[in-house]
Amino acid sequence: MEISWLQAAIIGLFACLSSMPGLAGTSFGNYTLGRPLVGGLICGIVLGDIQSGVLVGVAMQIVYIALVTPGGTVSADVRAVSYIGVPLAMIALKSYGLSADSPDGQALATSFGTMVGTLGTVLFYGTATMNLAWQHMGWSAVEKGDFDKLYLVDMVYPWVSHILFSSYCMRVIRTK
Repeated sequence: MEISWLQAAIIGLFACLSSMPGLAGTSFGNYTLGRPLVGGLICGIVLGDIQSGVLVGVAMQIVYIALVTPGGTVSADVRAVSYIGVPLAMIALKSYGLSADSPDGQALATSFGTMVGTLGTVLFYGTATMNLAWQHMGWSAVEKGDFDKLYLVDMVYPWVSHILFSSYCMRVIRTK
């Protein structure tokens, strides 16, 4: 099984949508669309193997079913699990000749989910740390009365952080 650039773009779009607070708040984006079970269904549809996608999503959802984020803390990035871990696990299952409903397939899926969830957490906190530099620029702009710069600080620069850390993490994954 290979993922085409179009399939990767569609999965990436859903990953972005699941992280958008403007998408009916975090209730729909993060807490519904971003969960492994829903991500597994979407990845299964996009990759043409709905049954494997749902079964891999179920295996990963069991690990993260009680995950809550009190005060915005992130112990594992379930969006990374849903839209990076699920497709990677589906590819790994196919390459090893395992079925998604076998005990070995479920163990492989949960190990991929845990690995990617940890990597996603590092990505999340790295991005948040870099965003502190942008916030400092925003406060300086407010003190100077340059309110036009706030749009860049709030809407543009955080994407720079996200792209830099995401690119680095994807490069690390490709080299392993």
